[in-house]
Amino acid sequence: MSTNPLWYQVFEPRPAARVRLYGLPCAGGGASSYRPWTPFVPEWAELRAIRLPGRQARHREPSFDDCDTAARAIAGWLSEEDTPYALFGHSMGAMLAYRATRFLLADGARPPVFVASACWPVQGVPPATMPATTDDDETFCAKVAGMGGSASELLADPDVRELVLPVLRADFALCHSYRLRDEPPLPVPVSVYGGVDDPVTVAESLGTWQAYADRLTGPRLFPGGHFFLQERPAELAEVVFDDLAAALRTVPVPADRGDHP
Repeated sequence: MSTNPLWYQVFEPRPAARVRLYGLPCAGGGASSYRPWTPFVPEWAELRAIRLPGRQARHREPSFDDCDTAARAIAGWLSEEDTPYALFGHSMGAMLAYRATRFLLADGARPPVFVASACWPVQGVPPATMPATTDDDETFCAKVAGMGGSASELLADPDVRELVLPVLRADFALCHSYRLRDEPPLPVPVSVYGGVDDPVTVAESLGTWQAYADRLTGPRLFPGGHFFLQERPAELAEVVFDDLAAALRTVPVPADRGDHP
């Protein structure tokens, strides 16, 4: 049996899928951010959107505010996975996917067959481009709004803001806690994507991935900013699943798993 379903949401179950793709959200995001991908998931894959504590179905749990604590928890339940799986993350989610993979490898657990990173440089996002943990609420919310995305819209509603703000503050504390280690390149295929006009993760910063992945595809750039994937889900999903299919061709195929890429 695979992982704890508390940790993920499946929009279209496919128990015979060849591979499971786990999607990790950006700061302030939740599992529902991956629902728009549903029509674009090929038959041989199952999309599982990760539920982090502090939001949506897990709103009663405290949010993570430290990168390694969160990544260690994610790696812990992924280590139970008994089917080929891959990780896709957007911004904070990409950071967690990267660190969780490092923990899985260090523990000798089964690593993902593929890691996909959107809008996140492996050295981390420059602190000045993010809201600071010491900002007052008005300043913090103004900085979030300046990044774009759905979180800025939620903060405009005072009632919703009261619910969302603690999660956002924890998420950005988590982002600020990230530190790049001197580690060997990841031995699994990695793809990197970015937005041409991203003011948070500028396109040039993605080139540093070259030193941290043995088999790197990209960076590939898409029209748009830090949240280009919300505007172009079909285009991005097509590329991600094409890259995942290529990665799977290096993995032994179980005899009883659905259609194969």
